[in-house]
Amino acid sequence: MRRLLTYVLAFLLSAASLCARQLDSLSQASLRDKVKEYFGALQHEDLEVQKNEADFMIEVSSDTLIRQFIASEIYNHYIDSPVMGAENVAVHIFDRWFSDGTLKMDSDMDFINAKMFAEFNRQSLIGMKASPLVMEGMDGSLVELFTPSDKGGSYRILFFYDTGCAKCKVESILLRNMLAVGSFPVEFYAVYSGDDRQAWESYVQERFPESDMIHIWDPSMASDFQRKYGVIQTPRLFLVSPDGVIIGRGLDSAALSTMLHGIFDEVNLEYGGDESVELFDKVFLEGGAEPVVKDVRRIADYIEDTALSAGDTVMFRQLTGDLLYYLSAQKGEAFKEGASYLINEKILSRGDIWRTQDDSLKVIGLAQFMDGLLDKAVPGSRIADLKVPAVQLKSGKDKAGVFRMTKLRGKRNIILFFAEGCHVCDAEKKAARELSENDRNVRVMMVNVDQIVASDPALASRLFDSFDLSTLPYIIETDRKGIILRRYITLQ
Repeated sequence: MRRLLTYVLAFLLSAASLCARQLDSLSQASLRDKVKEYFGALQHEDLEVQKNEADFMIEVSSDTLIRQFIASEIYNHYIDSPVMGAENVAVHIFDRWFSDGTLKMDSDMDFINAKMFAEFNRQSLIGMKASPLVMEGMDGSLVELFTPSDKGGSYRILFFYDTGCAKCKVESILLRNMLAVGSFPVEFYAVYSGDDRQAWESYVQERFPESDMIHIWDPSMASDFQRKYGVIQTPRLFLVSPDGVIIGRGLDSAALSTMLHGIFDEVNLEYGGDESVELFDKVFLEGGAEPVVKDVRRIADYIEDTALSAGDTVMFRQLTGDLLYYLSAQKGEAFKEGASYLINEKILSRGDIWRTQDDSLKVIGLAQFMDGLLDKAVPGSRIADLKVPAVQLKSGKDKAGVFRMTKLRGKRNIILFFAEGCHVCDAEKKAARELSENDRNVRVMMVNVDQIVASDPALASRLFDSFDLSTLPYIIETDRKGIILRRYITLQ
């Protein structure tokens, strides 16, 4: 996994700038937003990657107050997240940073709640082997699940419910209908969590008539199912793979249906291979003419029209995913603005097509990350009203100082963000100087990003929030009123 450098740098700059002053409510809000932004961008990464990133973010701050605040915010982000599997990271953070007192939680009650959550969830996290269960069937027979004698071999659903639970009654009906329609090759274990046999039998007869579900219970609670599967309240729904690994938890019937369709309908695809790169190189680069935005849009539309008109969603996913990967590696206005169109029109708005776990991991996550960058400094919007140290060129003459981006007042304004030691940046700076000398209507502002990062972390953080500075040089054109006309352009 490539660390998301733009987010990391902005986050670290914010944390570093706070170490020397009081962590007031405004500072907390700013840092809290950074935590949400960064870990929101990570939600499709592997859980181990997310744990490592969480530890990294906590470790890099040398100030105890900041470290404690960051750790608490990351914990809260994951404990409150609706994303399945997020609780895995929350438990890790508690164990690593809070359980032994390395860092303090906000209150003793918060610590007690976090400890209880960890104890009742650590055995049933995503990616873990399902804990053994030995329970009793309705006919009195012994039912063993996930024990050494259990041969497995199919996907298992565990549905923990109680007869007095209103939500359980609704989920029972939805699950029964879903399984009847879907015909999925799964084993369904409906686990009654109470101890009233008469109520249990009546519930099964009423809610699950003529179903293939396997009904089990453990009135003595000798199996310790409550702790093993976190059954503090019902309903609790799990999906376990044929090799006994928990792949779904905290599900409802709709989420379970989506997962089962993804498993049994899914065609796993690989994107961005050498053949696809060669194909799109020929499409966009052969002939010597520079591509324009409409070229990328035309190809994206052609893929959709051709594939979906034939009902071939696999072809659409393959070619659209390949195009996304190709565009993610390209520079320049045509490819960047074309990527924005592809992401919003063909991927993020098409949840009916991109719906599998494989899609989320390989396509949706990348699309969301790119969309976050492309959503900064959009053409037609007003440029960020920031004062930055820069060199301004007018009619070839240099003027160093601090300038407000919205007050350049040229008929045509060019803002060039560059890094030191960057050969491409040097070539663009040379072209900018020539443009200024040859066109008196042009004003150029050249901004040294490295210098600002070193001298003014707070300003650097605002720049990273306002512009996609993940790759330099980055060039924007504005009009006299500070309205962005173009971005990701080249002057050569």
